[in-house]
Amino acid sequence: MNKLITLPLLFAASLAKAAIVTFTGGTATLENGESVITDTQSQNEGVVSYQEGSVVLNYLSPNEDWSFQTIGNYYGAGDDVIHGHWTAISAIEIGREGNTPFDLQFFHITSNTEVGGGPASGDEIIAIQGWLDGIAVTEEYQLPSDDWGGAYQDVFLPDSFDNVDKVVIRDLSQWENGVYTQAEWSAFCFGMDNFVFDEVVPQDLIIGNSTALKPIPEVSSALFGGLGLLLLLNRKRR
Repeated sequence: MNKLITLPLLFAASLAKAAIVTFTGGTATLENGESVITDTQSQNEGVVSYQEGSVVLNYLSPNEDWSFQTIGNYYGAGDDVIHGHWTAISAIEIGREGNTPFDLQFFHITSNTEVGGGPASGDEIIAIQGWLDGIAVTEEYQLPSDDWGGAYQDVFLPDSFDNVDKVVIRDLSQWENGVYTQAEWSAFCFGMDNFVFDEVVPQDLIIGNSTALKPIPEVSSALFGGLGLLLLLNRKRR
């Protein structure tokens, strides 16, 4: 009898967790403390964090340079996206309220390019990695390159991104021995949209141009430790 009650409850809980973050209708918090609701019309710059439902995204900006941290209608197509320049960003951190674990399934990427406003070179080493309780639990995978303002590419995440409580996206060229250097960047900017959590990816989101994500060769444990410390400090600050 208990199982008949528990299974439907678990199923209902999983549906409640399911989400697609489109960057429309959520709250963007700006560096001046102002909050803005995204509406497919405005281009909101100086964004430090964004929340849509229970999903929270934070820009990590060690030098407190919030320029070109944008969420909104950046490409002028009536479609809200998250956009940023790696010149000031050390990472983007994605999680849920209360550090609740989640499965990240999919998102779209465009403008992952080495040259601002130009074509991708193929040398962009933007990495994505899943974390749980402050420990890296997935390999780092290289996101596909894409020309500035080009068509979206499908990004399907491996099963290892199930049951994580943080996903971190960063430009690996800016890290040395676990320390953010900002000495150079492999990619100038990025645009991303339609993050799918805890549910099957809807067919109408799939464009059909995905490429298999490639694991990045293993880096030193010192680098992992440095990023773990950064995430811990950021969590305590919030």
